[in-house]
Amino acid sequence: NAFVETVTMGAVALRSPASAPAPAPVFYTKEFIETYGGDKDKIASPQATPAAELERPSVPEADLKERERLRILAELRAEELGAAEAAAQRIGSWAHELQKRSVPCLAEQQEVERCYASPPGGDQLRCGPAVDAYVRCAKA
Repeated sequence: NAFVETVTMGAVALRSPASAPAPAPVFYTKEFIETYGGDKDKIASPQATPAAELERPSVPEADLKERERLRILAELRAEELGAAEAAAQRIGSWAHELQKRSVPCLAEQQEVERCYASPPGGDQLRCGPAVDAYVRCAKA
């Protein structure tokens, strides 16, 4: 049969199988393109756009997910690098300030260490005056 017969609610319709209707063209407004992205140079005009221009090559979903994952990782790395550089700068400044300071009561501390290392007469209790001098200096 060259024609296909369709019966719907008692009515008979005849149509040719070769005359399938062409798909209707789809038009997008400038607002739609600006909101949801796309090529701004190819905003649809009132004239019909060929079907070849409307179809974009499909990218597998796995590739899209991988690209998004890599983009997010790159952003995180950049943020972490910035935070690490700021922390390194802060710690470097702090260390420099500490190195510029002199140790308070250094002479008294060294005297206590020398006394405990070799106490007079072998008795560490005789280091009491050196320790007292160090404590007085530390409290001042």
